[in-house]
Amino acid sequence: MRSSFYLLVVFGLLSYFQSHALVGEKRTILTSGEKVHTIRYQLGQSTVLYFGMKPETVICGNKNYFHIDKIKEGITIQAGSNFSTNLTVLSQGRRFLFYLTPANGAKPDTFVEVRWIPPQEAKRLLTSNAGSKQTVKELKGHLRMNALDISLVRQITASKSKRTILEFEVKNSGKDLMKTSDIQIELQKSGHPIPRQVALFEIEEIKPSANSKGRVIVTGSISKGATIAVKYQGIAGTIQGVVY
Repeated sequence: MRSSFYLLVVFGLLSYFQSHALVGEKRTILTSGEKVHTIRYQLGQSTVLYFGMKPETVICGNKNYFHIDKIKEGITIQAGSNFSTNLTVLSQGRRFLFYLTPANGAKPDTFVEVRWIPPQEAKRLLTSNAGSKQTVKELKGHLRMNALDISLVRQITASKSKRTILEFEVKNSGKDLMKTSDIQIELQKSGHPIPRQVALFEIEEIKPSANSKGRVIVTGSISKGATIAVKYQGIAGTIQGVVY
């Protein structure tokens, strides 16, 4: 689990990664072709996977129950029945792995942007902080929304890589399984997202009464007075206590 978390962190350390607003219908996936990513669909609703390139080969494990069309820089998926199956997309020597499954009451995916991270870039970024001076500050911000408990833990600033990492803990205080893909979190300044940031979670699902960890990684300078904006199950809130 620890190695997978660091791999997720590597995916977030992209200098060109642009900020995105708290939009319920859009989700971003970062991959180097190693991990299988879950896509949740809903009958009667199409799901778009956008790759930024033309898909060459699409392999669906159970194509009898899924209607898949290639579009200019992605594919559209529409399920004909509630079945789960594997999906592989090949393009320009890259492999994208997915697992299609019914949403079953969770928020379905409607538009998913898939961003490719070259494996060699991932390895380089994994050691990019070596020799970099780090400044660590403990944080105390906390927010509770329904079953979601989020607490800020610490802020890590790396001078050499010019990145700031905000570590936080998430607790599922409810009785149902919590999907971290349903948690939208970002740094904001005066109500606007701070550029070049990504939020990452240690695991995809949190069991009742269990805890997990996450990080918000920001590349570049950050102005003072930023807050953490959180949205979960239609409820929005903010966490104070972010210092720079």
